[in-house]
Amino acid sequence: MTEVNKQRFYKKLAVTGLAFTLVGAGTLGLHSLNFTGEPTVASAAAETYTTTANLNIRSGPSTSNAIVATVKQGTQLTSTEQAANGWLKVSYQGKTGYVSTQYVKESTGSSEPAPAPAPAASVYVATANLNVRTTASTSGAVMATLKAGTQLDVTAKAANGWLKITYQGKAGYVSGQYVRALAGMKVVSNPESIQVVVNKQNKLPENYVPKDLVYTTIPFTFKEQTEKKKMRSEAAAAIAQLFAGAKKQGVTLLGVSAYRSHATQSALFSSYVQRDGYDKAATYSALPGTSEHETGLGIDVTKGDGTCAAQDCFGGTKEATWLDAHAAEYGFIIRYPKGKEAVTGYKYEPWHLRYVGKPVAQAIKSKGITLEEYYGIK
Repeated sequence: MTEVNKQRFYKKLAVTGLAFTLVGAGTLGLHSLNFTGEPTVASAAAETYTTTANLNIRSGPSTSNAIVATVKQGTQLTSTEQAANGWLKVSYQGKTGYVSTQYVKESTGSSEPAPAPAPAASVYVATANLNVRTTASTSGAVMATLKAGTQLDVTAKAANGWLKITYQGKAGYVSGQYVRALAGMKVVSNPESIQVVVNKQNKLPENYVPKDLVYTTIPFTFKEQTEKKKMRSEAAAAIAQLFAGAKKQGVTLLGVSAYRSHATQSALFSSYVQRDGYDKAATYSALPGTSEHETGLGIDVTKGDGTCAAQDCFGGTKEATWLDAHAAEYGFIIRYPKGKEAVTGYKYEPWHLRYVGKPVAQAIKSKGITLEEYYGIK
């Protein structure tokens, strides 16, 4: 047989699926081909596989062979050899058999569907009240129920769409159907800075609490001494000066809400999600960790009679007009100005003031821009 004819013959064997073993060396003739009735098996390093369905283990690498055992979906099998027809030689409970690769996936050693690492750049948030379970299915026991808006510590993605998370130091699973991945969100490195930018892409460290919170001296729409009357010390002094300056010009203001703890923001956002759904709630309320109120530098204000508190009707009032014209003189900006929704991510809020210091506030006011645009970030 010529060399060309031999190559054609070998290719034909491969196409038709015939298995053969080369038993000689040098130039081979037909007498050196040893044909076998079963597909050949190639040795490989031991691999662990997880079954993706209930699966028969057979005595040989085809459905014509006897069934050795039947294993449930999610069972781990160890394989050291792979047959040419796509079957795997496996060990199970001390027995050796074969399974079709059509119903197994490579495993990392877990009895759950093989997980893939979660993207580190994403922040995951529950979009509804969500059960944390012991396994990646609704058959798993409920470990806890998380509120809508809760940030999740996702460590891996299961093959069936569930997410593996860490909750209170324990591993659990949640359905990806009720989780939103906020790709690209970053944790700010300078939360104590007066000019820190906190928005839908830049969040505070988990459970951040400003170190210099003090009670403000301004009047509020309520009498109770709660955290909502607190601001960081520099901002608290500045808001007192702003209120005094407004009063001298015949404008009376009241505070509505200043500082909010992470827990308070979590409860507030969750209540909005329950009422309006996640997507709508996110247009007017901040996810926990992304609220200006958590910085201790933001405050909502309203008219002296308490009406139109954090409502659209505040816009266009003499109080709103005064704030727009004079807030920067005291180091504050209208954080969410009209016409900048695409930049800030929030609708116009003429009542929401943010302290950034006089130089930055006056520069932002004079240019008619936002805090994001001033620093050139998203």
